[in-house]
Amino acid sequence: MKKIVCLILISFFFALSANAQDSLVNNSVGINHIIKSKTLNEERQIQIYLPPNYNDSKETYPVLYVLDGQRFFLYAVSLSQSFKQFQLTPEFIVVGINTDYPKRFQQLGDGKESFIEFIRTELKPYIDNTFRTYDETLFFGWEYGASLVFNTMLSHPTLFDAHIMASAFPIMDAIDKLNDVSTLPTNLFFSVSPDEYDVKHSADKLDSILSQKHIDGLLWSFLKLDIEQHRSTGYPALYHGIRNYFKYYQEFEVNNLQNFINTGGLDYAYRYTKERAKRHGFSPELSLWSKVTIIRSAMRSEDFYHFETLLNALDKEKTIDGLMSGNMEYVVSHFAAFYVKNNRLNEAVELYDVLLEKYPDSEKLLKEKKKAINTIKKIKP
Repeated sequence: MKKIVCLILISFFFALSANAQDSLVNNSVGINHIIKSKTLNEERQIQIYLPPNYNDSKETYPVLYVLDGQRFFLYAVSLSQSFKQFQLTPEFIVVGINTDYPKRFQQLGDGKESFIEFIRTELKPYIDNTFRTYDETLFFGWEYGASLVFNTMLSHPTLFDAHIMASAFPIMDAIDKLNDVSTLPTNLFFSVSPDEYDVKHSADKLDSILSQKHIDGLLWSFLKLDIEQHRSTGYPALYHGIRNYFKYYQEFEVNNLQNFINTGGLDYAYRYTKERAKRHGFSPELSLWSKVTIIRSAMRSEDFYHFETLLNALDKEKTIDGLMSGNMEYVVSHFAAFYVKNNRLNEAVELYDVLLEKYPDSEKLLKEKKKAINTIKKIKP
């Protein structure tokens, strides 16, 4: 009997193994390309990730070039997918440029001129000629890679639209070249951890010069990564650098009333949507969802004055109609409840009537309306 049970178990195990083998598929991200570089006199392996719908579309895409691809390529791909899911950036192609240790330090350091020429005259043309690229490119590097990014920006400022640097080193001497620069038509995002001694001094010097000297065309931002260390700065810097460059891609949204007021309130919201339309082709008008988040921020702050002021400024009647026709009646219900909470019962009843036109048999709405009317009767002299 024991032998029979053992044979059954063994057969079952092999059956499971066979099924598992049949269901195995390759788990790969991107494709490796080999470029024969005359500039570097060697073959370079390049990792390339294309958005999921690339082969089924005719769209063109921005390109993110990532130095030290062996470390950051997969992370960059993950960011691309996550950003697209949450509609924070457009989809983009990711190009990972591998650099082998210890040769990396020579190629990105003393040999940086040749490496920059490889990128400018061989790699970038190869990507543009092989794939459907949009005229929008970002260049990221960490440590020695960030130093190469900085020197690329100084020598060829229009080669990339955005330069993202994490813990750039060494750049102390290169920073002095900015004293002779009056125009730099590009974007620069750099970051550092307070625990990085020499690296921090360089970042602080760069921040100081850019703060004191106006350079036409240069848009720059400096992020201090207080909880990071040298080995980890590349990851948050890449995340925030991409978000910073595509900051107008996301639909306008408000989560904090005071921050909204401090940044300019509705004037800022209108400027944002116009810039969003200019940069990415979206509508220049505030979307219905944007309006909801603006008004919702006042409700979350229990600020009835701003709730009413903002709702009226955004054309109350038009906004309510849009919510009702856009299947966002729950928002109108929340508005009504907020009116009740602040003893503005007549306005609440008006909104309940709007809701009941669409849902005449809703017991909950009928109950809330009746409750508001009875309260009005009680407080009437």
